[in-house]
Amino acid sequence: MNFASTGFYRKAAGPRTFVAPPVGEDNSDLDDSDRDPDYVVEEDLIPTASGSATRIQPEEMPEEDEDEDDEEEDKAPPRKKARQTGTPRVWKKEDISHPPLPEYHHPVPEFLQQPHEFFMRMLPIELLEDMVYQTNLYAHQKDVSTTFSIDIHDLMVFTGIVLYMGVMRGPSINDYWALDTRMPQITEYMSSKRFRQIRALLHFNNNENAKSSFDRFYKARPLFSGITKQFLQVKATPTQSIDEVMVGYKGTMAGNLRQYIANKPDKFGYKLFCRASIDGFIHDIVMYQGATTFSSHPVDLCEDEEQQACACPSQDHPRPQE
Repeated sequence: MNFASTGFYRKAAGPRTFVAPPVGEDNSDLDDSDRDPDYVVEEDLIPTASGSATRIQPEEMPEEDEDEDDEEEDKAPPRKKARQTGTPRVWKKEDISHPPLPEYHHPVPEFLQQPHEFFMRMLPIELLEDMVYQTNLYAHQKDVSTTFSIDIHDLMVFTGIVLYMGVMRGPSINDYWALDTRMPQITEYMSSKRFRQIRALLHFNNNENAKSSFDRFYKARPLFSGITKQFLQVKATPTQSIDEVMVGYKGTMAGNLRQYIANKPDKFGYKLFCRASIDGFIHDIVMYQGATTFSSHPVDLCEDEEQQACACPSQDHPRPQE
């Protein structure tokens, strides 16, 4: 093939000539206009001076008036209102009358008991003996060679001191035996060292069986079961109340057993469900511990009550950050 002397990349001086392919050969490069004799050139294509074609841009349609659309929407037929069936309800504000219940009078006892005798009714001697046994057992489990041992008298003195500290509150335990702030009602009956030993080793149940129990209040269950049994023996009034009671505790060793209720005087602590008479005496106690609350309570439930207790999820109160 011969090329002009002007060079391959240079612009040719004269017009170029093209040779048409022979008729009858199949050439895939042919355009549709060469194959179809009825091919019509689109009218909106206008050839330019360079040989290419440009397409005519369509004219912009005029914008419709929004007022006309609003008028059409206004002319649409209104929808029919749903027909009300039955008698319409009419609410009236009316106070509900509560007839007053007859006033309950406790039966007069045959004779008056001393405060100590009332206390022993709620904390019987059998429960005290079990507490003494479990405390001595735990002391020997912790240290086999220990010489620590208590009896019922020591436990009664310790209980009396704890109750007295709840009434006469001091800044700390050391202040009850300090020289300047000592209280003879405490120091004359028990030394500070003895009080701290009993406080550290006091137990109500055997620790060796704690891991095999699903009761989260296993260590305190005998105490609550014993006093609840005595509470149930007191005759209840016809009018009773069931509510949540908080045992104040702000420590960090209780885990999620420590609950939070905003409208209680003690907002943080252990939650108990209590049933009380109109005079405020508590007859029954259920310690809340989540899903195992009712199964750990020493009261037999019927089949329907067990299904209802298992179906109800535990609803813990949200706890804010302290």
